[in-house]
Amino acid sequence: MDRQDIGAIRFSPERPPALVLGDITLVRPLGMAGIPVIAATKDRSDAVLCSRHVRAACVVPGFDEASRDASASVLLGLGERLHAALGRKIPLFYGTDPQLELVYRHRAALARHFLFLLNEEDVRWSLLDKEGFYGLCEARGVLAPRTLRPGGDLARLREPLLVKPRRKSAWAEIQRDLLGGAGKARRFDTRAELLAHPHFERLKRDLIVQEHIPGGVVDLVSFHGFADERRELLAWFCGRKLRTYPGFAGESALIEVTDDEAVAAAGREVAGKLGLKGPFKIDLVRDARNGALYTLEVNARYTLWNHVGAAAGVNLPRVAYDYLVEGRRPAEAPRAAAGYRWLDVYRVYRAFREQRGGASLATWLGSVAGAPTVYDAFAWDDPRPFARWASTFLTRKVARHALRDHLGRSR
Repeated sequence: MDRQDIGAIRFSPERPPALVLGDITLVRPLGMAGIPVIAATKDRSDAVLCSRHVRAACVVPGFDEASRDASASVLLGLGERLHAALGRKIPLFYGTDPQLELVYRHRAALARHFLFLLNEEDVRWSLLDKEGFYGLCEARGVLAPRTLRPGGDLARLREPLLVKPRRKSAWAEIQRDLLGGAGKARRFDTRAELLAHPHFERLKRDLIVQEHIPGGVVDLVSFHGFADERRELLAWFCGRKLRTYPGFAGESALIEVTDDEAVAAAGREVAGKLGLKGPFKIDLVRDARNGALYTLEVNARYTLWNHVGAAAGVNLPRVAYDYLVEGRRPAEAPRAAAGYRWLDVYRVYRAFREQRGGASLATWLGSVAGAPTVYDAFAWDDPRPFARWASTFLTRKVARHALRDHLGRSR
């Protein structure tokens, strides 16, 4: 499928398609609600295009800074054609920070043809910049870890220290040179250890440093919601991480929907103080010393959590679609069933390899089994994306081994 296919496909004005800048974890909740999807991707071989929920595809140059304007032009052309054909705007869904930044920078033009809901300008940019975010939290009375702005005096912070990229996008160099090639942050036990790092001085203007809040992976909790134009919360659910890769400050490998009332109360409070609108995910950490909940960041977009949330009974993309397209609100806020999980098989395997000294594979797999689970790529009712992913993964694996063997014979 490509852009040319879209003009030949009939969509209904009564049930317009959703244009999704995202992956399968955003496509499937919409598909579960019977909403037709147009997937925008930079890769014609993207596994998401194999999903039975995807009716058409739009190929764009990319979502990084270099490709952003060109991609916006492609999306605007598509939006104009669909607007003319359907006689109405269609909803736009976005699932990464670079995609969100594209929407921010082209919001006026995109709003002519697409439906979406953004925060006020001062809030939206603060949520993309962690330095600005912690300043916003301080100004609005949101409990967050004590944070030092770039260039500040490290002596003002209590050890140990946590170092993060200041920006949510374009931080690959920081991850490679300071964070060990993986993960989203790094802990330093002392100021001296941080100052002695060979790359800190060069990168420090693009970093934030904050006091580390002690806690394990399961203390990383979250509040997910969608709020209307008046900042009224239409639906929400809570969750926690169970496994990440890497084990510290890593990407989600196994996550779980919860019914944690303390997290729900904290999430509603933070959303209210920040005046959040549209989709959001509030990341918090529970202090192992006293149980206090600190706000780490807010993602003002759709996330991989939306898939497991929908399976548990709170389909935030559907709530957003109904509100944006029809102005419809849930008659009463749906309640998520605690215990549902989302699992990334590959990350769980890598997490096991990282920590395998503590348990056998069978024991370790047993610890992640036994609960109702949805998966990153696989679904019984939508198997083709996983088949494409597995085929691509194995092909690349074989190619790497063949290259390694060839180089070995050439020595």
